[in-house]
Amino acid sequence: MKRSAFVIALIFIAGLLAGCEGGVVVGGKSVSVQDGQLTSSSGYMIASYPYPFDTVLQGIDEALKDMKAVTTEKQIKIGKASVVATLQGEKVTFAVEFKDLRKTDVSILVGLGGSNIASQLIHDRLRQTLTKTAK
Repeated sequence: MKRSAFVIALIFIAGLLAGCEGGVVVGGKSVSVQDGQLTSSSGYMIASYPYPFDTVLQGIDEALKDMKAVTTEKQIKIGKASVVATLQGEKVTFAVEFKDLRKTDVSILVGLGGSNIASQLIHDRLRQTLTKTAK
């Protein structure tokens, strides 16, 4: 048992270092890697943005407005924030986390269990919004 877990971990780490895509599912939790970056965990699609925390929060607000989403809840604490919105009848949850002055992580969960395709589309829209705002 220990050896098989070691082999799986070794393959996963090699994929991280090589920049390959891959994933692991353990119990009900899943983690995948794309281009050497953690992309999903427990239904959340995670991405890092090279922008300050406040800029990313403003970008989320603008992206949601552009997509005609209705924001139902927004909580901001020191270094963390959560935004809950409804987009085309689906609940969308954003978890925003400060990493450093020029890096902010954003996790997106669409629906109850998570939709990687919908989350990726929202990340793409957020990335476009942040790129326009930063110019």
